[in-house]
Amino acid sequence: MGKGLPDFLVAGLQIAGLANCQEHVSLERKKHMTRNRIIAVAGMSLAAIAANASASVTITQQAAPAPTYATTLNFDEVGGPVGVLAGPEYSGIGLNNTYAGAGNAFVDDWNALEGHAWPLGTGNALRGDFGIFMEFGTDVTEFSGQFWDPAGPASPFGGGMGVFVFDDGVEVASWFGNPAWGGVGDTWLDITTDGGMVFDEVRVLGYGFIDFRTTGDNFSWNAVPAPSSCALLGLAGIAAARRRRA
Repeated sequence: MGKGLPDFLVAGLQIAGLANCQEHVSLERKKHMTRNRIIAVAGMSLAAIAANASASVTITQQAAPAPTYATTLNFDEVGGPVGVLAGPEYSGIGLNNTYAGAGNAFVDDWNALEGHAWPLGTGNALRGDFGIFMEFGTDVTEFSGQFWDPAGPASPFGGGMGVFVFDDGVEVASWFGNPAWGGVGDTWLDITTDGGMVFDEVRVLGYGFIDFRTTGDNFSWNAVPAPSSCALLGLAGIAAARRRRA
């Protein structure tokens, strides 16, 4: 290769060739690393999709009473509020905010006030114009309750009822059907989860054009328990031990 050329030129060409070779290897290595990153990101995305697919929220409307879960609220508790709600009246049992789609919710004996010949709750019940909205203080895995709304059956011109379930402000489930009213229809709603899914907000509302009252009663739910103080102390001890070792 270097015949007839000065030694310094031969050395220079050899160095240049080595540099080109190294650059080629470096480029191949970068391409390989890029491919690995793409594969890793794709794998994580597929794992996330699989995890989401395995977790779900189910909303069921039924005639038979839904299960009664750990925390109950029937609005007939001794000393419980009656009349207009400010919102946080039930925060002591984990229901941090209770309100209506338009303004405040109300608690009263609607059968006695309105003279219905059919049961609209048992004693006092919760009512909200344009729906009942509930925000929980902790994550919830199940919720049940009875609901009534005069919106009528769903049609292209209105009517029907919707149930919307949220977690951290993101809608995770919804259901649309016909509300119970006038002694007709299924009053019970049961919301359940699986695969580690949780929620912290439930909205129930009808789509009527004339009467916008949604009424609810006999609520119950299962809240995800907060970590115990002993567990938190244990975690703090582990963290302290690791810091000492470091």
